[in-house]
Amino acid sequence: MTNHAVSKRTGSTLFFLLVILIGANLRTVLTAVPPILTNIQRSFQMPSWFLGSLTTIPLICFALVSPLVNGLTKKFGVMPVVITALIILSVSSLFRVYSFPFLLLGTLLIGCAIAVLNVLSPVLVAALYPNKIGMMSSAYLLSSTIFSAASAGFSAPLANILGWPVTLQVLTVFPVVTLIVAIAVRLLPGSQQALAAPAPLPAQTPPAKPQQPVWRQPLAWALTGFMGLQSLLFYTILTWLPTILMSHGFSQSNASLLLGLLQLAAVPMAYIFPNLAGRRTRQAPLIWAIGLLFLLGLGGLMLPALPLAAALVVCILLGFATNAAFTMAMSLFSLKTKTPQETAAVSGMAQAIGYLVAAGGPMLAGFLHSVWGSWAPVMLVLLVVAAIQTYCGLLVDRQESVFE
Repeated sequence: MTNHAVSKRTGSTLFFLLVILIGANLRTVLTAVPPILTNIQRSFQMPSWFLGSLTTIPLICFALVSPLVNGLTKKFGVMPVVITALIILSVSSLFRVYSFPFLLLGTLLIGCAIAVLNVLSPVLVAALYPNKIGMMSSAYLLSSTIFSAASAGFSAPLANILGWPVTLQVLTVFPVVTLIVAIAVRLLPGSQQALAAPAPLPAQTPPAKPQQPVWRQPLAWALTGFMGLQSLLFYTILTWLPTILMSHGFSQSNASLLLGLLQLAAVPMAYIFPNLAGRRTRQAPLIWAIGLLFLLGLGGLMLPALPLAAALVVCILLGFATNAAFTMAMSLFSLKTKTPQETAAVSGMAQAIGYLVAAGGPMLAGFLHSVWGSWAPVMLVLLVVAAIQTYCGLLVDRQESVFE
C-alpha cells in the first residue's frame, strides 16, 4: 500500500471522527446537568428557582455569540476557531464543579463554545464532505442526539456512585478527544486548503438582501414566535423533567433514565416531520399534531399519580413533540422563503430572538414553582405557551411566503 493511500485513508478517518465527535459535544455537557440539579443545589446551597439559570445562560450565549462566529472565521480560519472553542469547552467543563462562581463562569464559557460549534458544524460538513452534505449532516445530528440522551440518562446513576462533580468532569473526555482529532486534522496535508475559504455562513452573511426588511414582515414575526416558543418548551422540559418526575415518587436514577428516553424518542421525528412538511403545500395538520402531542405530554405530567407506564408514555410523547416542533421550525425557514437570501434573513432573525425568548423559560418555571409549591400550575402555563406556539404556526401557514 502506498504512502498516499495510507494518508488518504487516515484523512478520511479523521474527517469522519471530527464530524461525529463535534456532534457529540453539541449537547452532552448541558444535558447531563438537569438530572443532578438537586445534587448541585445541595452542594452550593443555591435557591431552587435559580437552578434554571444553568440552562438559561447557555441559551443567551447561543443568541449573542452565534452572529459573531462568521467574523472570527474570516479573520482566523475555521479550524483555529474550532480548536479554540474545544479548548474553552474542555477547560470550563473540568473546572465548573469547584465552586458556585466557577459553575456560573464555566456555564457561560460552555455556552459560548457550543454556540461556536453549533454554527461551524454545517460549515465543516460542507467543506469536508461537499458531495455528502445530507448524509453527514444526519450523521452528526444523530451523534448529538444519541450522546445527549446517554448523558441525560446516566448522569444521575453515575453521580450516585462517583459524586456529581466527578460525573461532570468525566464528560470532559468528549471535548478533549475531539480537540486531539481537530489538531490532527489541522496538521493533515491539504486540509487547510479545504477549510481555508469556507462558504459564507448561511444565516449571517447573505450576498444580497431581501427587497423588503425582514423585521417588517408579519409572517417573519409569527415564525419567530413559533421558533422561540418551541425552544422555550424544550429547554424548560429538559431542565425540570427529572425534578417533576421525582416529585411523583421516582428515584433520581429512574428520572434521569426517563429524560434519556425523551431524547431518544426525538430521533425519528428528525426524519419524519421534515419529509412530511416538504411533501405538503399546507402544514396546518402537522402543526395541529404537534400541539396535540404537547397537550397529551404536558397534561400527563399534571396527573395526581404517575405510574411508570404512564411516565414512559409521557416522556415518549414529549420527545416526539419537542423534536417535531424543532424540525418543523427549521423546515418552515426554507418552505416559506423563495431564495437563500430570504431564508438567511428569516432564519437569522428567528433564531437570534428565539433563543432569547427560550432563555427565560427554565428560570420562570423554577420561580413559578417556588411561588405555587406545585408543578401542576407550571404545566398549565406551558400548555398555554404550547397553544400560542400552535397559533403562531397556523399564522405562518396562511401565506405561501414570508415576503409576499
